[in-house]
Amino acid sequence: MIKREDVTKIMDAIKIEDVIGAFVPLKKRGVNYIGLCPFHDEKTPSFNVNPVKGIFKCFGCGEGGSAISFLMKHQHYTYYESLKWLADFYHIKIEETELSEEEKQERTERDRLFHANEFAQRYFQDILFNDPEGVSVGLSYFEERCITKETIKRWGLGYCKNSWTDFCDAALREGFTMEELANAGVVVRNEEKKSYYDRFKARVTFPIYNVGGRVLGFSARILSSDKSKAKYVNSPESLIYSKSRVLFGLHLAKESIAKEDLCYLVEGNMDAIMMNQCGVCNVVATSGTALTEPQIALIKRYTRNVTVLYDGDNAGIKATFKAVNLFLEQGLNVRTVLFPDGDDPDSFARKHTRDEFKAFLENNSQNFILYKTNLLLQQAEGDPVRRAELIKDIVHTISLVPDMLERSTYIQQCSSVLQVDEATLAKALKDQLRKNAVNKAKQQAKEESFSQTDVPITERSSLAFSQQKDKLVENPDYEQEKGIISILLKYGEEETNQDVYDESGVLEKKSIPVAMFVVCDIANDDVDFNDELFAKVFAKYKKSIYENQTIPSAKEFIYDQDDGIRQLAAGILVDGKTISPLWTEKNVSVPKPEDQDIRDKLIFQSLLSFKLSKINSYIKKINEKISKTTDPDKAFELLSENKRLTDLRNKIAAMLNRVFSN
Repeated sequence: MIKREDVTKIMDAIKIEDVIGAFVPLKKRGVNYIGLCPFHDEKTPSFNVNPVKGIFKCFGCGEGGSAISFLMKHQHYTYYESLKWLADFYHIKIEETELSEEEKQERTERDRLFHANEFAQRYFQDILFNDPEGVSVGLSYFEERCITKETIKRWGLGYCKNSWTDFCDAALREGFTMEELANAGVVVRNEEKKSYYDRFKARVTFPIYNVGGRVLGFSARILSSDKSKAKYVNSPESLIYSKSRVLFGLHLAKESIAKEDLCYLVEGNMDAIMMNQCGVCNVVATSGTALTEPQIALIKRYTRNVTVLYDGDNAGIKATFKAVNLFLEQGLNVRTVLFPDGDDPDSFARKHTRDEFKAFLENNSQNFILYKTNLLLQQAEGDPVRRAELIKDIVHTISLVPDMLERSTYIQQCSSVLQVDEATLAKALKDQLRKNAVNKAKQQAKEESFSQTDVPITERSSLAFSQQKDKLVENPDYEQEKGIISILLKYGEEETNQDVYDESGVLEKKSIPVAMFVVCDIANDDVDFNDELFAKVFAKYKKSIYENQTIPSAKEFIYDQDDGIRQLAAGILVDGKTISPLWTEKNVSVPKPEDQDIRDKLIFQSLLSFKLSKINSYIKKINEKISKTTDPDKAFELLSENKRLTDLRNKIAAMLNRVFSN
């Protein structure tokens, strides 16, 4: 646990734009910052960061919260780990106390998977450097591949011994269970023998990290020449690892990619590692798997410019064609570099100096569509049938480019290279675009037919209303309770002018902190909140005001340890109503809660509405009791209470200009 005073230091230091900016490129727009949402794929930025309130909100997928919420969602950190990350980020020294048994038990399965993989990474690297087998087999392999010790440490490379249970035994001594290790993918269950063994036995290990640098799993290479065994073994899919959503090396490359506004994409882990060692840091790898849309979305967070560096053999060229088509569909600018026959980025880097390697990349980068056109033209030389197929292929590739002007430019350039009339290519492109649109519509219809969560657009507002209606059925006072909590969070520390009684019992207009006025007024009437989260927030305000004579800031709630409170606070603070542009056109004056008089009235009326709703609920309960009681005295008592509450209800209703029938 971290001491409370250190937690306060961390929260005071947080600048949410700095924290989120470490993972998502942000651009300033007015007082806020915007960027592409890291929680869903999008082409137009809808991810907003408000530095004044210290919160973020995506108006595309609805995700929102504080800096801590972001770290927990994006990096899969616990609340405690988020605080530690922030302390390190802002260079704040913290004192930690030992976790209680209850707190230890609260670690989730996801956390344990991270811890298991991180322990494995440290263990494998320790074996690589300090165990005789690790040094003679694993370290010598990396040295033969010209990988320096500095690079090994930077990438966390390691070695798993040629033993069935060496790692298993060490992990068990560390306190992990076999089930946790199996779920993390570092050991394998033998169902027949009811036993376990090390998954990466006799292999060098390449840790796979998430964007924040946490170990998700491993890719491990065998060093023997045994053809019966797979060259590479990878961690299986788990709660924390999905190979289609990870790019090898992005945790080290992201800042360079954003700075250079360019991402180099390679196939193999060693390609990325050697390029990084050569000083080309803006490089990531697909780890030998086919490129996916989620991986492209990761790159798009940092740049829209990609240079593909796949092998120059037929398989590499084919893989390049597939990858580039995906990039073009997503609106990225794509170039390619072709290495000499027999070379890949790894081998080429080992044969040349840093300067030679960088110069080669700069001098041999080609526009992909023109490169593909020239390459296929050579292959189709003298064959009219293949030439016709080539033209169709090139037109299809151009059709994937979203920008109309770019498509037009490519048509002009390819027309010259192919020696085909520009109008002919333009007509072929038009036909292909029509086909693309039809195929896309069919695919969307197919996906929608299988989607269990799909709701027709005409019914979406009805669904939202239905969900709100369910809340009101469970808690008839929900809206009024939310109104009070909203006022506390939005305006709690500000002043309001209200009628209050002085010490002699005289009613006078006074300026008083909003939270103090609201909390004391409700507490004096001894009214409870039905909603559990609202009750928790109100209790925190009440305790702080009555016991500490302080008013908690909204920041304390958006950084609260309770996930529900954090989400509630962030949701309320980012909630806003859209004003129709017609109001501006018609010069209609729009009331703003920031105006003192408007806010004072809003607070007073919200309190009255809250009380009115509670009284109505009490009256309803009393009427139910009256209908069931057979005791005359009890019935008279209930009728008297009903009369008192009805009179009070009518009085409050009159103040709100509402009418109730008795």
